[in-house]
Amino acid sequence: MKKIVLLSILPAIFSIFVSGQDSLHRFFDNPEMLQPFLSETRSSAIKVELASLNKLDENYYVSDHAGRPFMEVHLGTTLPLLYLANPQKKIRFSAGGFLGNVLLIDMFEETTAPVINTDYFFGLQAGMLKDLDYRHIKNFGFILIPVFHESTHLGDEFALHGYHDIPGFRRINVSYEAWEIAAVINDPGTIKTNLLSAKAGFQRLWNYAGGYYSADSLETKGNAVAPSLKNYTYFMQLNLQRTKGFLCSPKWMQVFSAEIYNRLKFSYDSPIPEARSWNLNLYLGWEHVSGGAGRNIGFYVRYYHGIIPNGQFRNTDGYRYLALSIVYH
Repeated sequence: MKKIVLLSILPAIFSIFVSGQDSLHRFFDNPEMLQPFLSETRSSAIKVELASLNKLDENYYVSDHAGRPFMEVHLGTTLPLLYLANPQKKIRFSAGGFLGNVLLIDMFEETTAPVINTDYFFGLQAGMLKDLDYRHIKNFGFILIPVFHESTHLGDEFALHGYHDIPGFRRINVSYEAWEIAAVINDPGTIKTNLLSAKAGFQRLWNYAGGYYSADSLETKGNAVAPSLKNYTYFMQLNLQRTKGFLCSPKWMQVFSAEIYNRLKFSYDSPIPEARSWNLNLYLGWEHVSGGAGRNIGFYVRYYHGIIPNGQFRNTDGYRYLALSIVYH
């Protein structure tokens, strides 16, 4: 049934782009549309952040970590495949992929400066954008991510120390596949002027029964791990950018970006139930606009509050993270 629906939708989409005299198509060219918002927790943007945080997993073997800065590094890229446009109907379509990872590093720990955690992710994405002539709504669009995969890994030193020296230590294998759909108003990547943008989305696992994680008895010292039961998340993002007005210009665009994410707080112990939690991710700063997507650098203050977003630490809430962030996207 899903294949029949897909086969019926694709001809309708392509007919839109071949019916216009000025229709165009490009392969392997970044379309600069429907890019991730700045505040998106998992995105292909390149970020380097110097951060202060209030807590980590209770099994971390260094006790004074709250008194020094950490590094968080985001690496990623988009993989454009196809771009279609019909200027007469003011409709654009793009398809491709993305990949990235997030590293949390205790770089200023004096002995080994260990990597605490690494998250890897990749996905396929298709999106359509319709341009409008309204005063406050410049365009609207939809994003479909039919395949999203994430897997996470504790740093080797963290895992080895925990396994050998902490009686109740467990390594949890957070790894899952999901699909996602989102709607966007005023796509910020296509308009570089004063603009308020919004995005809302929903993500659900492909394998409902498998949950978000699993555990090997060899990595948990035989201790039981409660399974992951819930299987979806949802979010809203807002992005305010200014190129005209106080403390901004066409070359130095001021940006405020916020993500409000309802996600699952994991529970690895049966007596403690899983719980849904709202998480807040904020960026405020300036972007130097020197070109299209992938050629701009920005300087921001970031604040995050909620569940620890890294790896198996997603069973811990009350996490506060404040950082100076350099973003290249």
